[in-house]
Amino acid sequence: MIRRALALTVLLLALCAVPAFGAAKTPDQVLHTKSSSGLELMTAYSTLLMRDRVSQLDDLLSRAFQIQRADGSHAGKAYYLAHLPDLRAFSFAEATEARAGGIVTVRMQAAATLFVNGAMYNPAPAPQMAVFRWKNARWYLVAQGNFNLPKAT
Repeated sequence: MIRRALALTVLLLALCAVPAFGAAKTPDQVLHTKSSSGLELMTAYSTLLMRDRVSQLDDLLSRAFQIQRADGSHAGKAYYLAHLPDLRAFSFAEATEARAGGIVTVRMQAAATLFVNGAMYNPAPAPQMAVFRWKNARWYLVAQGNFNLPKAT
């Protein structure tokens, strides 16, 4: 009886672990899968940013990329890549997305340990929005809006 209960417990744990293990995708897998969710795309992008993968970020950002921040700072692709923010940790919550054709727009609450141009941003969750476009069998980040302000000193 104890052996049967132990075997059943091990089997249930194994079954629960399979979807969690199988769900983990590399940023490259996410960026080359048309069905990737907006949250997966933002996680892949943020992971590349946190790991300072400039070449992969260059491939991800559309030539038309623009970022706008709540403090009024902004950047196009070339400036952004030359002055990447220092992202040390991130998490997303309350993500919602809209899809039409090859476009995914995702809104979420983003919390991050983030430094932009040397200034630390408030780590509390704040709204964020991003637009991705599917083209040539991959996703491109077209636009991003961050609505978090630098941390008050």
